[in-house]
Amino acid sequence: MDLIGKNVLIVGLGKSGLACAQFLKKYGAFVIGFDEKAEEQFKEEDRNCAEKYCDEIYYCEIPDEVIDKVQLVVVSPGVPLTKRPLVLAYKKGVEVIGEIELAYRFCKSKNIVAITGTNGKTTTTTLVGEILKKQYEDVVVCGNIGLPFIDTIETSSEDTIFVLEISSFQLETIKYFKPRVGCILNITPDHLNRHITMENYIKAKMRIFENIDEKGYTVLNYDNDITRDLIGVAKGNVIVFSKTRVQFENVVFVEDDIIYFTIDRKTQKIMKKDEIFIPGQHNLENALAAISCTLPFGIEKNTIKQVLKTFKGVEHRIEFVAEINGIKFYNDSKGTNTDAAEKALNAFENPIILIAGGYDKGESFEKFASLVAKKAKKVFLLGQTKQKIASELEKNGYKNFELVSNLKEAVKKSFECAQNGDIILLSPACASWDMFENYEQRGRIFKEYVNELLTTGM
Repeated sequence: MDLIGKNVLIVGLGKSGLACAQFLKKYGAFVIGFDEKAEEQFKEEDRNCAEKYCDEIYYCEIPDEVIDKVQLVVVSPGVPLTKRPLVLAYKKGVEVIGEIELAYRFCKSKNIVAITGTNGKTTTTTLVGEILKKQYEDVVVCGNIGLPFIDTIETSSEDTIFVLEISSFQLETIKYFKPRVGCILNITPDHLNRHITMENYIKAKMRIFENIDEKGYTVLNYDNDITRDLIGVAKGNVIVFSKTRVQFENVVFVEDDIIYFTIDRKTQKIMKKDEIFIPGQHNLENALAAISCTLPFGIEKNTIKQVLKTFKGVEHRIEFVAEINGIKFYNDSKGTNTDAAEKALNAFENPIILIAGGYDKGESFEKFASLVAKKAKKVFLLGQTKQKIASELEKNGYKNFELVSNLKEAVKKSFECAQNGDIILLSPACASWDMFENYEQRGRIFKEYVNELLTTGM
């Protein structure tokens, strides 16, 4: 792909957009940057980066005639494809791609594991990376986790194994992207404010395997109704994983509390499921998925066992923060939808004081509220969705909730009403964008407040 002298428009000057600007500029493109946010809303370092790598920059609005002079548009994943500059580009026949597709076109290696799904992406992606690193020297974990894919291309080689976390937004703008292994962990309602319908959301997730050929692999969750229905249309060699024994040619499964895999008609025992360090049935699923994704690389079963027995999980996903007076705090800020938060609630047997609420992505809280009513002894609600969740809790006859104005108040009041043996769990069931930059910032601030309790009593 020749970029020299090409006018390239970047829509969205966030993390991936700025990374693309730097890459494009280095390869000789004339870079035009655009973001709907006002210039003063950006951090100084991001403004400086945009000015350094963009030849032209537009904030808030961009003239339609700019689209007439561009040969390529690179869109950031957070920007809906219905925005006017993109609609005009499509209408004029200008190619619109995302950072993942751009990086793929310059990537020397074809050893790519791409992992998507509504929940479990970060844990599974990290776990796959840890397993592969035990047997291979050059493994890079990136994508929607850590560094953008585009930032890792120049330091990679044909032997590099990439493990990418991929969102539905990123999959919307691929064209030739072809992983060696494409995995869909699960699909439950999420991002319906963007995708509008479940059908659209499922189609976006399915794009992960649309270019996989007969030498590649598609990994699917047999226990999830939607992903199980994709088995017949998935491309390449299909591997399924399940918490029970199922009849399938290539499968990772559990029987009598033992994890096995069958591949090339040979079944092998790996380990007892209780030997997995990270707790919860959802993490058992993540472990089974990680095994499935690494089998095509000839990973030894003892290597898999060693990693699963020692892997302690990832930040912001049911992350243990501290224990104060017998009260344990867990940060599950990555629980940005109801399905993820339900998994966090089900991971504990102790009494739970829940902190939930945030940005409204259009998801129903009916099922979530029913579980909260059974599992939580007290709930503190904040953010855009607090009234919506409160209404569903009331429908379940649950009244032991309180609306708070911010996260600091929620942490303080949670601790005040907690008793020895209780769990204080931040698992919002919502995105963070109404009050925070992202779920990482929300999780970090939660941990800061907990640490304040440790040192000053807040």
